Amino acid sequence: MNVTASNTYVASTTSSSNSSSSSTTSTKESDTLGKNEFLKLFTSQLKYQDPLNPMDSTNFTTQLAQFSSLEQLYNINSNLKTLTDYENSVNNVLAVSLIGKSVTTTDNKTALVSGITFENGITYLSLDSGDKIVMSNVTEINANKKT
Repeated sequence: MNVTASNTYVASTTSSSNSSSSSTTSTKESDTLGKNEFLKLFTSQLKYQDPLNPMDSTNFTTQLAQFSSLEQLYNINSNLKTLTDYENSVNNVLAVSLIGKSVTTTDNKTALVSGITFENGITYLSLDSGDKIVMSNVTEINANKKT
C-alpha cells in the first residue's frame, strides 16, 4: 500500500565504502509512503504531540479512517490481482483447448488454430493462415476442421 506524502519523505542516496556505485530511490518512490512508514509517522505524531495541546480528535479520527480505507483498498487490489491471474490461467487453458479447432474471427475469416503464443501477458492464437489473433477476436469455434 502506498500513501502519498506531503513533502516529508525525501529520496535517499546509499553508497558502499567498498563500491564506487550509489543508488538513489526513484522519484515515484520518494513521493509515497508504505503502510509501515505511515504507521511509524502516525505513532510518532501521537508520541511527540504537545500534552497541553493534544491532537484534535477530529484529525485523529480522520487519519484513522483514511488509513482504514487505504488498508481496504490495498486488500481489494491484492484480491483483484489474484483474480486477474486466475482469469489469465483459465484463458491459457482455453487457448490450448482450441488447438486443432476451426475459429471464425471478428472480420469473418475462418482458420484452423495451429498453436498459441504468449507475449507480454497476452495469449495469442496462431492460425494456419499465418495470422496471429487475440482470443477476444474469436466469434465462433468449430470442432471440425476448416472447410
